[in-house]
Amino acid sequence: MRDIPRYRLVALLAPAMLLSACAATRLQAPDVQPTAVELTDAALDRQRFKVGLHVQNPNDRALPIKWVNCALEIQGVELGRGEINEPFNVPAHGETDVDMIVTTNAAASLPNLIMRLVQGGGQLPSYRVSGTVNPDIGWLPPIPFSKSGQITLPN
Repeated sequence: MRDIPRYRLVALLAPAMLLSACAATRLQAPDVQPTAVELTDAALDRQRFKVGLHVQNPNDRALPIKWVNCALEIQGVELGRGEINEPFNVPAHGETDVDMIVTTNAAASLPNLIMRLVQGGGQLPSYRVSGTVNPDIGWLPPIPFSKSGQITLPN
């Protein structure tokens, strides 16, 4: 009979402890920006680009990453998909640069992209990089990210 109050105490404290643990481990998605694109391999039906990504961690703890996958769109046309399968670490409130291989099929996507660029009336095209970062933190699920903007031309 003396053990019943302990069970009640545990039953009352367990949800509160679980909620505080979830709040403490809640991570914000990293900011991922493309920095450079370099053609590494070209064939008629497939092209490979090395895309540099600048990853910023807004969290107050380091973000160890197992893998990243993403899609690259220009003017709403998906040009390719890429992934990083090499683990890396982004320091707390820090940043790092990584390279991703993006595979495209210009023969399939180029006609649609050209049509959309022409319809854009000469404005600079927009881009969108979206995907998932899979942190190497126990039970934490993958974190989605998305970054959009205008492509700027170098001066």
